[in-house]
Amino acid sequence: MDEKNNIKHKVKYMLPTIAIMLVVVALDQWTKALIRDRLALIGVSEVIKGFLEFSYSENTGAAFGTFQGRNVIFIAIGILAIFFISYIYFNMRESIWNKISFGLILGGALGNLIDRIAFGFVTDFIRIRVTQSIWWPNFNIADAGITVGAIMFIVYKFIESYKAKNPEEQ
Repeated sequence: MDEKNNIKHKVKYMLPTIAIMLVVVALDQWTKALIRDRLALIGVSEVIKGFLEFSYSENTGAAFGTFQGRNVIFIAIGILAIFFISYIYFNMRESIWNKISFGLILGGALGNLIDRIAFGFVTDFIRIRVTQSIWWPNFNIADAGITVGAIMFIVYKFIESYKAKNPEEQ
């Protein structure tokens, strides 16, 4: 394959991932802007009684609110993570699972990075009841994208590994 066709192929390969990434970033930033604008003053809005609420919080730390106040470190980690994930993506076998999962992960990472750079914190607002007295820590669309993308990627890797070890079952 000559260089021009190789570039066209890579661009064509990347388009679904970029589209998914942009949708995640747009949805994430739009919902966070709505929450900051409308919910920051009142704090909590019940969506599904006893199960789901929107509860405004500013997270200057990592997952589940750990390591608060280290924004510069998390900006650096976010940038490095995007480069690292992109490197892995470009060196993987082409598959629709990889395109979707990496689009979700990159979109989530970029969405939270935008918040950290623009505001010094990540806006979290989705809160789900796990049991009668336990609520899952607040999260956002970007976090959901990262989580769903990572789970998809891991499941795909298990399936791919199983198929490689058991070719007779295909």
